[in-house]
Amino acid sequence: MRGSTHVHAKASGDSKTPIPEVIAWYEAHGYDFISITDHNQISELDTSIDTRGKPWIRDPSKGLIVLSGIEWTQNANNCLPAGDASGKCRIHLNQLGPLTRPRAKLKQWLDPKERQRLALYDNALAAGKSLGGIVQLNHAQWFWGMNADLLVTLAKRGVVLYEVWNKAFARWNPGDAEHPSTEALWDAALSRGVTLWGVAADDAHHYDGGGRYPAGGAWVSVRARRDPQAILDALAGGRFYASTGVVLERVEIRRGELVVEIAASDPADAVTFVEAKGPDDLKRTTLPGKSARHPVPVNGYVRAIVERADGARAWTQPARR
Repeated sequence: MRGSTHVHAKASGDSKTPIPEVIAWYEAHGYDFISITDHNQISELDTSIDTRGKPWIRDPSKGLIVLSGIEWTQNANNCLPAGDASGKCRIHLNQLGPLTRPRAKLKQWLDPKERQRLALYDNALAAGKSLGGIVQLNHAQWFWGMNADLLVTLAKRGVVLYEVWNKAFARWNPGDAEHPSTEALWDAALSRGVTLWGVAADDAHHYDGGGRYPAGGAWVSVRARRDPQAILDALAGGRFYASTGVVLERVEIRRGELVVEIAASDPADAVTFVEAKGPDDLKRTTLPGKSARHPVPVNGYVRAIVERADGARAWTQPARR
């Protein structure tokens, strides 16, 4: 099941595309599900249909599964700890599959006077607590807004999914000489024992082939039956891989090993395993071939990356004993 957990439509204010046209784009490009995550709003496809208590906004029998969602969004300035020289601070959390459906924009949680990043994230988490669904941290390094301590704390407070790759803000993903990459931050948090599942997302706003934030190019592949709640359960349980183009045929833990198999049609031909036995003990091993396996350590975790010559990648989730 191929899907996107970070999708915007007209109600976000920075997209001009109505939800039906967004759905049509993803259907035409072979997706199985998306979540509409408009800014501070749980958008509905048809307000005449009562979808309360359901994690979707369109009858799943109609085609593409469209999960309910919201992106809790506060664009503050001069937060602490500080980010880059611009002073811009972006607090963005997705909530996927909320069951409670307020019709209005949800802005009561916004606090324009607060400057502590953790307090701002806590405000968003508190606002979503009664709605149901699962929480995703978006573009964590935008304006260098994240560090390992904060990420660990957020994971302990309910964040389950983490954008290891955000296509719309791709230049922030690799980090720089002074700031860790989103992937390095992920390992820093995982090495301290928290559970965070890595997501790749397009963060789409534009669907006509142009615009700053076009659809496509980053997605998740979920091992679940074709059912909205089953998809959400698989996301919450880490039963998926993230990708910017690489297709994997098989990812599973078998007899104490993480087994990865690249699809025969994909030109990638090597698997890199990242094994961590502690915060300061990270080891990478690259094995050539279409399939590879690595023991799951008794302490720590192992995950896999597959990278093609064209730069496309896939990330498996961390496996632990």
